[in-house]
Amino acid sequence: MSLQSYWSKPFWFSLVVIAAVVGGAAPARGQQVPILNLDTVPTAPVGVPGGGTVAIVPRSFEGLFATVGSRERPRAPASVRQPDPAATPPTRNALKWEIEVHGGWALNGGQTGGSGSLPPSGALVGRLISVSSFYFGSGAQLFNQNGASVSRAQPLATITPLDPILLSSAIQRQRQGGTVGVRVGRALSQRLAADITLDFSPGNLAFTDGAVTGIEATRASFIPALQQVLAVAQVPSTVTSVATVSNQARASQLAATGALLINLRETGKAIPYVVIGGGVVLNTGDTPSATLVGNYQIGMTSAQLFGTDTVDLRYERKTLTPVGIGGGGFKYSVTSSWGVRVDARAQLAQTTLVNLVNTTPVMALGSSTGVPYPLINAGTLQFSTTAPLTGVPISATPGTKYATGGLPPGFGTFTGGWQTHVSVTIGLSWRF
Repeated sequence: MSLQSYWSKPFWFSLVVIAAVVGGAAPARGQQVPILNLDTVPTAPVGVPGGGTVAIVPRSFEGLFATVGSRERPRAPASVRQPDPAATPPTRNALKWEIEVHGGWALNGGQTGGSGSLPPSGALVGRLISVSSFYFGSGAQLFNQNGASVSRAQPLATITPLDPILLSSAIQRQRQGGTVGVRVGRALSQRLAADITLDFSPGNLAFTDGAVTGIEATRASFIPALQQVLAVAQVPSTVTSVATVSNQARASQLAATGALLINLRETGKAIPYVVIGGGVVLNTGDTPSATLVGNYQIGMTSAQLFGTDTVDLRYERKTLTPVGIGGGGFKYSVTSSWGVRVDARAQLAQTTLVNLVNTTPVMALGSSTGVPYPLINAGTLQFSTTAPLTGVPISATPGTKYATGGLPPGFGTFTGGWQTHVSVTIGLSWRF
């Protein structure tokens, strides 16, 4: 066997095996496969003197690795994979509807504005005073003017009229109270939303402090004023005056309103907003009332004059009252579905309360055994069988007397004006 054959077969075979072992028994997917680059170069056989032959030897291991493409497309890293839409939770902007329950504090403002007038309660008839009541209006005015002209007593006792109470807002809702409600809303866009709200506000209607003081002042002034006039004659007499006030009437309100919300921000966990809208308020319950009854009794048992001066103060209001609302607040998202809202709204409504007055003058004669009835003259004021409580009863229809089971409709003395109601609430909302 020649040296050339020895080197040309076993040597190269062994070299290829060694290269395969070093490079790895099998290329992994995506790795490179070793490729042997054999070039033909001249070389001289070892131990063969003189002359050369040509042998095949590796010049280099150029391109030892070549890229072998994978049969499968490589998977993208998890960080760049597209999310599964079904597994993605909805965002707040994708949830259009909202239900909220809330509670808070309410402040009721006083009535402002309004107008009214008094019915005639007294007049001079045949130069004598004829009244429907001495407690207010022209009846009280005529009495006081006559007393100033005929009485020498000092100080002069006069009747404090009910006029300021009849010609103003004498009752109001309690100043502060609670409120609870529910609200349903829907997002119209990133900037706008609409909601419908039902709010229940329990409370009372009561006379103002000024009205209570005024009623008592009128009641108390009636007694000394009549006693001073009756004292001009030496005839026994008694005078009484009683006021019955029904105060603190239960009167709740249910407000149904709709509003447009304008978001001042479109993104973020806390979204401030302003609100404007309107609706109606359902008024329930009763209203306060007051009755003043003045009595005089003149003469001895054998012949007496009796007079009763009754004034009823009542108040009526419409069942439904239109209101306008305005305010603002902010919504805070705890999660994409749950949130908290702080809301402040003011209601402005025209007052539908009406002051009503009824009067019922009554004169009566006690039994007489032939003794003449007393007659007392004090200027234009006469106490006799034909005076002074001979005026027409006052009501919505003049001359109407007491009906069985209650009063006839009263004469309206004051109405109109505006009233405010402010509520501040905090609520828990659920979006879906």
